[in-house]
Amino acid sequence: MKAIIYYLLLATLACFSAREALAQSQVTNEKMQAFQAYLKEFRKENLIPSLSVAVVKDDEIIMLESIGFQDHDAEEPTTEDTSYLAASITKTFTGATLLAMEADGHIDLDADFTTLSDWDRRCHWLTTSGNIFGGGTLDNGYRVPDLQCDQVITLRHVLQHQVQGEPGMSFFYNPIVFGRLSNWVEENTGKSWRYWVNNYVIEAGDLEGIAAGWRDPAASEVLAHIAPPFRHAPEESDGLANSVLPNTELNASSGIIASAKALAHYSIALDEGRILSKDLMDKMWSPASDKEGNPMPYAYCWFVQNWQGHKLVWHGGWWPDAYAGLLLKVPDSGVTLVALGNTDGLRFEINSLTGAHIEKNPLALRFLETFVED
Repeated sequence: MKAIIYYLLLATLACFSAREALAQSQVTNEKMQAFQAYLKEFRKENLIPSLSVAVVKDDEIIMLESIGFQDHDAEEPTTEDTSYLAASITKTFTGATLLAMEADGHIDLDADFTTLSDWDRRCHWLTTSGNIFGGGTLDNGYRVPDLQCDQVITLRHVLQHQVQGEPGMSFFYNPIVFGRLSNWVEENTGKSWRYWVNNYVIEAGDLEGIAAGWRDPAASEVLAHIAPPFRHAPEESDGLANSVLPNTELNASSGIIASAKALAHYSIALDEGRILSKDLMDKMWSPASDKEGNPMPYAYCWFVQNWQGHKLVWHGGWWPDAYAGLLLKVPDSGVTLVALGNTDGLRFEINSLTGAHIEKNPLALRFLETFVED
């Protein structure tokens, strides 16, 4: 009799588990379908001819959306292999590369960046040209500390965008100075920047479909699938006009060319420890503190912030009038968003020069609300 009761109990529990799993599956499917519908509307509203989006959950791609067309005549549909210039998402490759290089003894991140052969000339230009990255005042009134050309700035300061004013004391996103990191590495190692990125990220992660700049000899297939850029043009009937292809040379700031699918696999490789050890991953996503003792919004080449109790790590990419993209990870939920488009319609003002507020991007916010568990 006890055995019969036991088996009945097991059967009842199994029934409840099956019903719960079915209900959960239905909720998930409904959320996925709603997000897919949102993406289609988002593309139209923001005038993005070609939009590619990947969602990763627990190291598996659970959604891969290829929406629209790569060309003006709507003859070349977007596919899962459609590639884009990832712009500043490249900086996440730089962070992983330099952290791994230091761990292996090739460089010291506390080395003096200003020993770069052309630093004096470039710093003088930056501080006298009126460029905001040399110092000045933003439209919102924020006073950007002046870049001091006669101070020691370390590689670590540059990696974490702490070069304005007294190095290491505050954050201000400075892509111009950051981009010269690759030149410093080449001068001090005798090997190309592409060599190091391939060695420590692309080959280490066993990644395919990623070009390390347009001159990458292994990237012909990636370049064959690139979506040409467009700019928003109110004077045109469809609001779009052909744009000039931006500089696709590889440097520390930009140059990675990839599909959303390929960047999703890059994200998975990071999570699986194929690129960096867990200790180095933790370091990469741990920001320093400012002079008031508050954590800065940027760690080693990733923006870092909290959203409703969840740690978010992310980076945007933007070439004006050409491309925009987003790589957003929520480590404690195991979810990642990759979005790439061939206008800058994916970009929204999110204070990325002075802070991290990715929830102000409507696509990012919809992703978080849909896929991040409370």
